[in-house]
Amino acid sequence: MILLQENTANIVVLTLTEKTTINAPTYLFRFVNKQTNVEYVCIQADTSTYKTRYNKFTITTQTTTPNPLLGQLKLSLGDEYEYYIYAQVSTTNLDYKLSNEMVESGLMRYDKILTDRIIFTNGTTTRKVFGA
Repeated sequence: MILLQENTANIVVLTLTEKTTINAPTYLFRFVNKQTNVEYVCIQADTSTYKTRYNKFTITTQTTTPNPLLGQLKLSLGDEYEYYIYAQVSTTNLDYKLSNEMVESGLMRYDKILTDRIIFTNGTTTRKVFGA
């Protein structure tokens, strides 16, 4: 599972090279919200020094205008997402349907900072108990 936090440069470490058949690929990340099915995509360079062992990416989540070609996202809901990672030759393609191969999928949790929280303190709770 990938964990991303709001307004943070998130380090994501995966093992993608062993599943990739393209030489010197660019990886396209696609996140699909599990509630709304809204899709978010970004491309980020692999910064790992040992690409045969692991792949390291920095995905930045922010509230301003993101640049998906630089690994930046603006996710609307703090929620669970499905993620799909595609290997491709292009460094600018953001359409996963044009990518060469899907190399990994899984779950991503996005922790969004809660700023507006309503707390109800004067309510009463009534619970019905049957068979008691």
